[in-house]
Amino acid sequence: MSQLIMLSNIDEHLDKELEKKIRQIVSEKGSTLGYIPSQYDVTKHYFNRMKPHLQRFGFDQYVYFDIDKEYEPENLDELSSCDAIYLSGGNTYYSLKNLRSRNMLCFLQDFVKTGGVLIGVSAGAMMMSPTIEVAQFLDPNDVRLADPEALNLVQLHFLPHFIDRVRMTVAVERFMTRTSIPLYVCQDRAGIVIEKGNLECYGNVRRADF
Repeated sequence: MSQLIMLSNIDEHLDKELEKKIRQIVSEKGSTLGYIPSQYDVTKHYFNRMKPHLQRFGFDQYVYFDIDKEYEPENLDELSSCDAIYLSGGNTYYSLKNLRSRNMLCFLQDFVKTGGVLIGVSAGAMMMSPTIEVAQFLDPNDVRLADPEALNLVQLHFLPHFIDRVRMTVAVERFMTRTSIPLYVCQDRAGIVIEKGNLECYGNVRRADF
């Protein structure tokens, strides 16, 4: 059974029902988490900052798997044995470039197909869609990534950190005229959980229909 968790961010104010749902999934699936940072982090600053929140969900064992400067393919077996994998936030284009160059897209697709839980935060959540085209609203494409094709695990676009401002709304409306895939806009502390193809929204997240 595939289980996808798409989050805008994680902090101590995360929607309570969403946090409860994640804890339930972790208790049922297992507490070992593979952590994939979007880019090299020499001191593991962002992982260490996120770890207390991950522990709140019930995770107590971690496999840190760098896809950038310290990529070690011999650790893929250890990563594949995790109960869940976490895709961190960061620059979405840079992250996709790294995942593609390490042949990690197929790996993650297979991980989900065989029952693993995939958790994505911000850029990591956008990665689950057919493309990362919505990243244009948040990130510069400094790596000049030409192909936006991503994991294609769910037929929707996910826009995190959404704020109802006129400029943002107008830009998103224009984007929606160019795609047949539904767009979900998500404010911080909210998210989406997908199980067996069933989608549940928690907190301030909704299908965009302006």
